Amino acid sequence: MARKKIRLGLIGCGGNMRGAHLPRLHADGAAEVVAVADPVRKQADSLMERLGDQVPYYDDYRKLIRQDGLDGVVISTPHDQHTSQVRTALNAGLHVLVEKPLTISSRHSKALIDLARRKRRMLVVAYQRHFLPEYVYARELVRRGELGRIRGLVGYVSQNWGAMGGWRVDPEQSGGGMFMDTGSHLVASSLWVTGLRASEVSAYMDNVRKPVDINAVVNVRFDNGALGTLNTFGDSSRHDERLAIHGSKGCIVIRQHQWRVKSMLVNDEPAKIPARIQPDTPDAAFLRWVRNGGKGYEPADFALQVSRVSEAAYQSLAKRRPAKVRR
Repeated sequence: MARKKIRLGLIGCGGNMRGAHLPRLHADGAAEVVAVADPVRKQADSLMERLGDQVPYYDDYRKLIRQDGLDGVVISTPHDQHTSQVRTALNAGLHVLVEKPLTISSRHSKALIDLARRKRRMLVVAYQRHFLPEYVYARELVRRGELGRIRGLVGYVSQNWGAMGGWRVDPEQSGGGMFMDTGSHLVASSLWVTGLRASEVSAYMDNVRKPVDINAVVNVRFDNGALGTLNTFGDSSRHDERLAIHGSKGCIVIRQHQWRVKSMLVNDEPAKIPARIQPDTPDAAFLRWVRNGGKGYEPADFALQVSRVSEAAYQSLAKRRPAKVRR
């Protein structure tokens, strides 16, 4: 049976939309890009060249959202724009796939999640690790109690992040540095896999002569008494990433390098991931949930927890003492 066509508008036509989202939408075979929006026409032209089609262009995302016949939008824009763009799309009755982080304010994140519930629309935040088999299986093991009571976790991600420049190093647009940006993936995967909720955060950061943080060490106390560190190193030569989860009965270590999972160890043995857990992407899941009416959809509540941890980290830095995580 042919897949149902889904009509999408793309908001933000930069490199991430062109290089990440567009290929995944193409792979679906029935996702139809019917309009694009970006304040810079050159960016939109580059995207349409890759799209292989000329579609209506808007310099204002609100004009795109008013176009008839849309099922949803994909948003890949500077962080400070997410709140207004997601809110406008949801109020128009559209499903939304938005790049991480959902917003740079926990208050705004909660408002958007609540709005999506009221409107009965899907709101998906593009955290890719949640769709990788290793992370999905790790979450299953934790939920089944294979690790026992979670006692602690250690995670880090490194990248030559500071070299990117642009809006990411503008505090107003980004809301923070690498910890807010790439670090958001680490925070999200840690909370999503373990199910832990943070209660207190203590942060140490180094801007390395940039307007925003490049390196960060963030210590976290969780509600169940577990302790953890979530660290970002943005002046490194390349991407490297690890998440180690330790419990009263066992441990899991997931290692990535150059954006690919290299290994998953369970109690120091290579994990045997069930064949039923297949690689997925946030885009494919978003389209699937729109088609099936939300079967299997998981509301973006964890994205609110990510916002609260990030917010507390920057509060801790500013006040030079531990900060409570907002409830």
